[in-house]
Amino acid sequence: MSAEIIAFKRPDKPAVKSAAAPVSRRIDALDILRGLCVMGMILVAYAGDWTTRFAVLKHADWHGLALADMIFPGFLFCAGAAIPLSLSSRAARSTRTGLSLHILWRAGALIALGVVLNAIPAAIWGHLRLPGILQRIGLCYGLAGVFCLAVGRKSDSDFSMKIWPVAVTAVIVLAAYAAMLMLWATPGCPNTCFDPLNALPAVVDRAVFTTTYMWQYGTYNGAVTYDPEGLVSTIGALGNVLIGVMAALYIRRDGIRNALVGLFMLGVVLFVGGAALDAQLPIVKKIWTPSFTMVSAGVSLMIFTLLALVADVLKARSWAYPIRVFGANATLAFVGISLIDVVMQLPLAAGKSPHDSLSAWLAGAIADGRIASVTYSALLLLGLGLMLWPLYIKRWFVKI
Repeated sequence: MSAEIIAFKRPDKPAVKSAAAPVSRRIDALDILRGLCVMGMILVAYAGDWTTRFAVLKHADWHGLALADMIFPGFLFCAGAAIPLSLSSRAARSTRTGLSLHILWRAGALIALGVVLNAIPAAIWGHLRLPGILQRIGLCYGLAGVFCLAVGRKSDSDFSMKIWPVAVTAVIVLAAYAAMLMLWATPGCPNTCFDPLNALPAVVDRAVFTTTYMWQYGTYNGAVTYDPEGLVSTIGALGNVLIGVMAALYIRRDGIRNALVGLFMLGVVLFVGGAALDAQLPIVKKIWTPSFTMVSAGVSLMIFTLLALVADVLKARSWAYPIRVFGANATLAFVGISLIDVVMQLPLAAGKSPHDSLSAWLAGAIADGRIASVTYSALLLLGLGLMLWPLYIKRWFVKI
C-alpha cells in the first residue's frame, strides 16, 4: 500500500520485463486469498439471525477449531506476505528512513482507523472498544515490518532478505509465547491456565483496558473477561504474519513455480504439528495460542499454494474476478461493511432497525432459518461488491 492515507491512485502500467528481471513482485493468489477472507468475514460476522446459523459459519466457542476461525489468520498471512513485496517495490524511490516511516505510518493509520470504526457505533450505543481487527493487523504489520527492515538489505533498486532470520524469529516468538502461557498460574488456577478467566491474555487485557473498553461479548459466567484481539494474544498473531513473510521470500528466491511444493509441505507440517500440540497447548483462537498459530498458518499456506498454482502458474484467473474485487480493496471493504452494519443496526420506525426488519422478512419468506440468516449476509456482500466493482474496473484502490 502507498504512503498516502486513504488516497485513490491509478497504478502505473507495468514495465516490460527483461530476461534478467527479478521475480515478479505481484502475486495474484494474494489478492484472491485476501478477497476470500473478506467475503468469508462478511458471511461469518454479519448474520441475519445469530441463533439460527449453519455450523460452518460459526467460530469455535473456546477450545477447538472451526473453518470460520481461519479467516482472520488468512488476513494476517496476506499482510505478512505483502511486506517484502512492498519493500522491494518501494526501494528504488525511497531511502531506508523513508521505508521505516512508511511502515510506521501505515501501522499507525490502521490502528487509528480501527479505533475510529469502533468509536462510530460507540457514539450511538455508548461503549468504546479499544482493541480490534484493524488494530491487531496494524500492530503486527508494524512489528514485522520494522523487523524486516532491521534484517534486510536495501540497494538502489531492490530490498532483499534471507529467509532463515524470519524463520528463527517466528520459532522464538511462538516458543516464548508458549512458555508464557504454560508457566502462568493464578490463585484460581494453580496449574496451566487456558480458560477465559485465568489465561494470561485475559488477565492482562482486563488490567490494561479494563472491561469497559473490551469486547462486550467476551464473557465467562456472565462477566466480560477477555478480548479476542487483546494485547498478549497478538504475540501469537505475529507468528502468522512472519510465516506470510517467509512465504513471500521463498517465492522471490526460487520463483513461484518452484516454491509451491515446499510451501505446501510446510503448511502440512505446521497443521499436523499444531494439532499434535493440542493436548498440552490447546488450540484456542480467542487467545491465539501457538498451536492455533501453527494450525491456522498451515491452512493459509495450503490454500495459498493451491490458489497460486491455479492463478499464477496455470494463469487461470477469470473465475476469481468477483473475489479480486474484494481482495484488491480489502481495507475499503472492511471500512465499508463496518459502516453498512452501523446503519443497518440503527433503530428506525417503531424502534426496529433495518437489520431486524430485513431479517424478519427473510425469516418469513424462507422456511429454513439458516438459509434466511445467510441470505441476509449474502445481500450485504452483494451490496458491498456493487460499491467496490466500479473502483476495480477503473483500477482505483484505496491506499493507506
